[in-house]
Amino acid sequence: MNLRKLLSILIISAMLFSMSQVFAQQLTIGQPPIEDVTVRIDESGTAHVTHYVKGNSVDPVQAELIKNNVTALSVTDTNGNSVQYSVISNLQKQAVLIFPAQRNITLIKYDLPQVVSLNNGVWKWNYYTPTDTTFTDFYFPKGVDMIWANDRPVYLGEQGLRQHGDGMTLEYIINEPVISQNVQWTDKNFTVGIRTLSDLGPYAFDQSAKTYAFDINKSNSLVTVIMPQELLWGPYQGKLNGNGTLTTTFYNNGTHVWIGLKPSKTGTIQLTGTTVIPEFPLFVPLVIGISAVIALQFRNHLKFN
Repeated sequence: MNLRKLLSILIISAMLFSMSQVFAQQLTIGQPPIEDVTVRIDESGTAHVTHYVKGNSVDPVQAELIKNNVTALSVTDTNGNSVQYSVISNLQKQAVLIFPAQRNITLIKYDLPQVVSLNNGVWKWNYYTPTDTTFTDFYFPKGVDMIWANDRPVYLGEQGLRQHGDGMTLEYIINEPVISQNVQWTDKNFTVGIRTLSDLGPYAFDQSAKTYAFDINKSNSLVTVIMPQELLWGPYQGKLNGNGTLTTTFYNNGTHVWIGLKPSKTGTIQLTGTTVIPEFPLFVPLVIGISAVIALQFRNHLKFN
């Protein structure tokens, strides 16, 4: 251990043990971290957090935690061995101070018990990013393939979500139910899927107006319409009781488009597309056009006396 490192540890230790009252104020010691942060949320709404902090062999590093009511805090190397650290707390935040060491990565792990709250089937978290963190990677419980971030839907599939910025309002539903509405048009049957916790009224499909409408009985509902493109093609405009509402097309699997809406009131949601299933099969206009060309050519070759 060189002299500078030894002096840093001695000075910091003296401050921590003899001036602990200072940390009730806003105090910054050490360098900001270079880190990756992951958050894994379980089925109970508890977030399991890991900071992967890159090593610093010269200066101490202070890593701010997401919230200050953490449990099961541990600071280790990649092999699980404990390392030297101190906790800095005040009313607004909590941080871990890592002393200089020859380590590539230091792991800071902790839990945020039930930080995601459940209300009427929807899990919600007003997440605030630590001021020293550039982005956070989120992983969600099994049964969550899409989330809402700041009222906008995001399709996940089996992947996580990388959040960048100051924070977000996060909402999701585990094993969200899908209500199927069957549309019969001429000789074809189409299934429109609607994901929501709201009860739905009967649908109304208007081929001439290029619209699909249905009723909901719950305000501020999370609504996702899974629309067959063969039935109604976008871009789509969504209205609630005749007025414009948030409409976001956020996923396309090649045959169906996922359309997210969050209506603020109960009433009728109407989706208007740009192209709708034709009243006649597509080959009919083609046959008519070909027949007309043949008839015209045939007439031109006729000779009348």
